[in-house]
Amino acid sequence: MKERKIIIQKYHIRKHFAFLVFLVLSLTFWLMNKLAQDYETVLKISPKLKSSLSGIYSDAADNTLYVQVRASGFFILGKKFSETGNITVDIKDLPEGQHRTGLKIATANLRDKIRDDFDKNVRILSIEPDTIYFNISEYVTKKVPVRGDFSLSFKIEFRQCAPIQFFPDSVTISGSQEYVAKINSVALSPKKYENINKTVEDISNIAVKQNIYVNPSKIRYKIPVERCTEGMMSIPVRTVNVPQGNKLVLLPAKVDIKYIVPLKDYSSVSMNDFHAEVDFNDTKTSLNRHVKVKIVRHPAHVFDIRVEPAFVEFLIQK
Repeated sequence: MKERKIIIQKYHIRKHFAFLVFLVLSLTFWLMNKLAQDYETVLKISPKLKSSLSGIYSDAADNTLYVQVRASGFFILGKKFSETGNITVDIKDLPEGQHRTGLKIATANLRDKIRDDFDKNVRILSIEPDTIYFNISEYVTKKVPVRGDFSLSFKIEFRQCAPIQFFPDSVTISGSQEYVAKINSVALSPKKYENINKTVEDISNIAVKQNIYVNPSKIRYKIPVERCTEGMMSIPVRTVNVPQGNKLVLLPAKVDIKYIVPLKDYSSVSMNDFHAEVDFNDTKTSLNRHVKVKIVRHPAHVFDIRVEPAFVEFLIQK
């Protein structure tokens, strides 16, 4: 009796399985038959403008075309998954008079290009809108310097000991004259370095602006870092541009300078490496008989120089 029940259960399972197979095959054949038939639908196409002419540039534009077609279900399904097609129009194939300002194209003239993008059995019924527009301008290039965008923090006693070096230190930018004219430098993508205790060498991308092309797009850079210390000394202040028959007396005649220097170079720095001066011409604009002291010479490896006092009193004797 038990064996009989098992046999009946297996029979019902096979029967249900066969029915499911039949149902799946029937649905498949029905779907294939439906997809083989022709239907009408609207597909989206985005024309892209290119130029093989030297000195001509086209801004990107949103010129979506809505193309009504009659085509098989297979073709339509494939296009719907990709959603947007692309065709290109070369400026050199267009009338010369349209090259320099703006460009308008009757979409009826694009029918052959659109058909090439479709299946040969596809029938194009209509294209909307009837006209598309592109902005055309002169394509120019310019060389501009590179600058960093760094956030730096150092371990105790370590400092950046020289200017950041970029390799190369300038790049060529290209694009429409309108955009290129506004750019005087390009920045690297922001970078953050913390607790630095050695020289940093790295590579970063140029932060590219819209509608601008940069060459090269990657820049190698070096941030010199060394263990540093503070130096201090007193140096005399010289006077310059003093008219003949005049004497410029400074009070005080010496100033203290404080500076940061790499530890390895500390002992090599001497008073003679610095020149501090006051320009007689600066006294003409002084309102309180004080004039600024300028450091006009210092060692290349010394930085963050502070002068105390920064302004000195002066007397003019004749």
